[in-house]
Amino acid sequence: MIFSNKKINSELKEQLIKDEKIMADLSNFLEFGYKAFNITAKQKGVLIKTNSHMGNNKDIDAEDLAKISLITNHKNHYVNHAYDSITNCCKAIQKFRKKRKNRSAIYTNKRVHDNGKILKVFAKERSYDHGFFNGQSIHDKHGQLTSAFAKQWWEHNHSRTNIAIDVNSLSRSTRVDAVAEGRSANYRYYERTNELGLAPSWFKNVFMKGLATTTYQSKIAFVANAKPYPLERLSASGLSVYKIDLVTCHDGILFLEKDLWFLAYETSPSVTEVLENTNSYSNNIRDKDIDNNIRYQPAITINCASDNFRRAENVMNGRVQRNMLKAMGVS
Repeated sequence: MIFSNKKINSELKEQLIKDEKIMADLSNFLEFGYKAFNITAKQKGVLIKTNSHMGNNKDIDAEDLAKISLITNHKNHYVNHAYDSITNCCKAIQKFRKKRKNRSAIYTNKRVHDNGKILKVFAKERSYDHGFFNGQSIHDKHGQLTSAFAKQWWEHNHSRTNIAIDVNSLSRSTRVDAVAEGRSANYRYYERTNELGLAPSWFKNVFMKGLATTTYQSKIAFVANAKPYPLERLSASGLSVYKIDLVTCHDGILFLEKDLWFLAYETSPSVTEVLENTNSYSNNIRDKDIDNNIRYQPAITINCASDNFRRAENVMNGRVQRNMLKAMGVS
């Protein structure tokens, strides 16, 4: 066992050694217990997963189920709980191993300060404080947020359009599967759904930067992907340049425009606010599966999208100047 801190007090170190001995004894008990009950590897996995209640489990075949039922359905209380000792030992070993991983230096990848003390944050126990379980990957976390806020955007800006958001961490490009006919051409439009495929990074790289919404050809459009295209000349003026994938909508049908120029000027930075109230109505994620105490406020930007870079630059210069004059009270 690897101790993460050389200054661990003697009592804790002694307890860890005792736990190691207990875990070894439990492992030996399980080894003989599996043999005594003649439990197969498949039955073992289901037994641990279902906490010994296997009566209606569909993961095992009829022969295995009949064998297990001889004990689990027995009229004698002590007999039908015979497998409990196995499941309890398995749960105990799992907790011991989890605790051991948390104190192992090989899992250390970050340090945080807590009341003057430096604490280690472990990969398996990193807390995100977003209502997500510990150890969840960054792709899963941002994938849920991408799905929630993308759905929210379409409900707010194109509420009559049928759309399903598909977040795929393996996808490197924006995908649009549009319906064949729009609302005006077919009265059964609402039985069909457009599909929009996004990467999990959309939440961080587009939404929180205030780039999700723009106007393109006099229509409100959805920025599905934004890749920075830094130009020193414009960066000095506070303008950020991107190459974007843009999704527009007409008559309930989605259209994808790729590799457009996109210029943005940030007027207000993004804010992530931790709320004291943790109920589902306090945050700004209207998703029943995400319950957290975080309010995400994306940045506010002045932006412009165009297939012509010079046109986009000229439009942005005019919009930024008007915004500055308005802020100074000059009409």
